[in-house]
This record gives sequence, C-alpha cells and structure tokens, in this order.
Amino acid sequence: MKIFSIIVVLILSGCASKETFQTQFPIPISEYFYQIKGNQTHFVIEFQQSISEDIKLEKLYFRNQTEVTKMVSSQKAKAVFMKSDLILDANPENEYGNQPPIPQKQRFQLNSTEAVLEFTQNGKIKHYKFTNVTEKSNK
Repeated sequence: MKIFSIIVVLILSGCASKETFQTQFPIPISEYFYQIKGNQTHFVIEFQQSISEDIKLEKLYFRNQTEVTKMVSSQKAKAVFMKSDLILDANPENEYGNQPPIPQKQRFQLNSTEAVLEFTQNGKIKHYKFTNVTEKSNK
C-alpha cells in the first residue's frame, strides 16, 4: 500500500508541473509589438541596451506558432512568422495543391495578446511572457 501511494504522488506531481516565467527580463525592454506584412507577422522586441553575451534569444511563441528569434541589431530582435500561400481560384481543381494547416500541440496556453520568449542565460533555459502585445502599423 505504501508503494502504491508513493507512485500515485509521483504521477500527480509530474502532471502538475507547470512552466514558470521570469517576472523580469535581464535587460530592460523598451518596446515590443507585431506588424503584419503580407503573409508574414513580424514580432519585434527593442531593448534599452545591448544584450550581454551570457544571454541568447532562442524562440518566440505567438498565436499558436513558434519561430526562431534573431538579433537584427545590438538592441533589436525579431521573429518572423509565415503563413503559407493558398491558391484561390473560381475553379476548385486549380486549388489542388493547397495543404490544410496541421494542428500542433502548443507548449504554452496563450491568448492572442500574449507571447513567450525562450532564452538561455548562462546556459540555463528561461522563459519571459509578454502581455498586451499590440499591432503597429506599417509606415
């Protein structure tokens, strides 16, 4: 009976594990937003100072998609999410090559105005959650 209780506790504690987010990013963030350009969504993060060498940006999770985050300058990072082009035609036979979207299990439960940045700091994987993400017009 004692072994059974230990097994049940271990199983339940494994199911209850939940991702924890950093309350602050190690470098102050001045602005974050997204822009829609054609079939692409550009998520931009601007920092108040240069990223230190012990921090490496990895991935960004946004609107049920995951993309690699790249530094575009010493104080600016970007992740570009692509939507596949669909062939739309009055004749359905010409739409033959269209592929239906493949649903993927998401790592985080986020609403449409939230995003998660995965980064490593001193070799340890961490996550920072953005809230109230806004769209910025393309000017």
